[in-house]
Amino acid sequence: MKKLLIIILIILTITSVTADKIHSAKLSFAMSALVPGSGDYYARNYSKGSIALVREIALIATLFHFNNQSDNYNNSAKIFANKITGTPINSSSHYYDLLALYVSSSQYNENVRLNGQNYYGYGTDGYYEFVNNYSISNDDAWNWESKKNLNKYKKYRANKQKNKQNASFVIGAIIVNHLYSAISSAVVTNSNNKSFIQNHSLNIQPDLTNRGVTLSYGYKF
Repeated sequence: MKKLLIIILIILTITSVTADKIHSAKLSFAMSALVPGSGDYYARNYSKGSIALVREIALIATLFHFNNQSDNYNNSAKIFANKITGTPINSSSHYYDLLALYVSSSQYNENVRLNGQNYYGYGTDGYYEFVNNYSISNDDAWNWESKKNLNKYKKYRANKQKNKQNASFVIGAIIVNHLYSAISSAVVTNSNNKSFIQNHSLNIQPDLTNRGVTLSYGYKF
């Protein structure tokens, strides 16, 4: 019984050492998929995990930067429109889109009239209904006063859109970073496990002469 307890203790000790070295590739994958680098830290690939984590932090910081820039340009466009045309800050996105297309609401209304005439014919019921539905009223009228003002407004909106697109690209990069980190972490963890198993050996054989067992543990340097 005493010998058996000693053998069990030795096995548990070796198992403990092995458990400290062999890690689950699936768990490593899941952890890095959630937080890049965390699976590498779990598998004790600290340098690789640090790189993945720093890369994730840099991407998130870049995403916040582009979103912030997009919001700033959007607000600048609204403030400028309010200053020049008197457009209320809480106007709809569709209205802000129209502001970028025409120097004045009169120009826009003339375009609506021409479209109604082409579609329904001048003076028809369809023509008047179309014009009434899509024309800008006097209460919502605007005038940029010059092409220069309109182009400045367009530039604000173009910069807003550019930063918004950049933010979308960064989101894609973040997703790729999560996938790459997860797959890479699992592959490296699995490779480390195989290397550990190849370098360690544990043999248990019956010892009939001494009525016990022979246990041997080896490590390949």
